[in-house]
Amino acid sequence: MNRESRKSDYTTLLVERLDNGVLVVTLNRPDEGNAMNTQMCIDLLDLWTGLVRDAGTVRCVIVTGAGERDFCAGGDMKERKGMTEEAWRHQHTIGEQALWTMMECPVPVVVAVNGSAQGGGLEMVLAADFAYGVESARFGFPEVMIGIIPGVGGTTTLPRIVGERRAMEVVFTGDPFGAAEALEWGIFNRVCSAAELMPTAIASAGRIVANAPLAVRQAKKAIHEGLQMDVRAALRFEVEAYNRLVDTEDRLEGVLAWNERRTPLFKGR
Repeated sequence: MNRESRKSDYTTLLVERLDNGVLVVTLNRPDEGNAMNTQMCIDLLDLWTGLVRDAGTVRCVIVTGAGERDFCAGGDMKERKGMTEEAWRHQHTIGEQALWTMMECPVPVVVAVNGSAQGGGLEMVLAADFAYGVESARFGFPEVMIGIIPGVGGTTTLPRIVGERRAMEVVFTGDPFGAAEALEWGIFNRVCSAAELMPTAIASAGRIVANAPLAVRQAKKAIHEGLQMDVRAALRFEVEAYNRLVDTEDRLEGVLAWNERRTPLFKGR
């Protein structure tokens, strides 16, 4: 995938490139609650793999769902009915790889939660860098009710965001929660009306892409990697990420623009 031929004709996704380098990805199975069937898992894996390989001029990604009812209902239970164990594990492996690769995306990923996010849909929200959502959004991990557990990151990402004890309650009971709890617990950065959701996400993405792209990438890397280290190692990693920016053209341009009191023209190099 190169910068001029980025795939956009997915079966289950709508992909729109905005003029400023923001990529809007819409889960597009509204009649099925935007549930993740095998094809959507394949499409998402291809999308995120391409961005990890070469994000090109994409500087921020927004993920949302089609329609007003659901962001993503999780795994497609209709497709899974009667699935063999082999087919189930195969599908799940693709989904695992898709969300894990999403977490490796070098540019910021913002989720605009337009409705219910259950199971894998909630895991997608938790895998993003941050999230906005509508007041009517509902969440839950119902997996224990059908004999499984969250399996594409939920038991890992949820406790890191909301804390171990709250995560255990959510996962063990399968009880749903709403936008107010998501905001209070740190899953949402902001709650919006339905009309405000996408404008808010696009405006936030616009502020991100106006900044030096290499600096944003290094900041994301320092935060993500630093959280997996002890404090001393994280501080050293942060300095290494910082030092890689000192000899960039964007750093020179940023300082010059600040002194000349003008908007910098960053080139990503």
